[in-house]
Amino acid sequence: MKQIKNIQLLTAIRKVLQELRAETSLTQDAVITDIFDSKNVTINLARIETGSGDVSPSTIFLLCEYYKISISSFFKRVEEVDKKLKISDKK
Repeated sequence: MKQIKNIQLLTAIRKVLQELRAETSLTQDAVITDIFDSKNVTINLARIETGSGDVSPSTIFLLCEYYKISISSFFKRVEEVDKKLKISDKK
């Protein structure tokens, strides 16, 4: 079965993650170390932020927890980064 890969979405997610880290003035290594120390989980933030690796929903959730942003606020920011990703509600 072929995996679906939405490059446009992954690019916007990557940009939001880069923005969140920049807002905290932390290096990738600092974020990785903090997450490992608190959750005993290793993530490859460099691969995620550069686009050379996909990001799972669980990793997005973990990073949202770390940056203290709700999932809904995170994805609103993703939509703001790339307006083409916004899906209008048609009811």
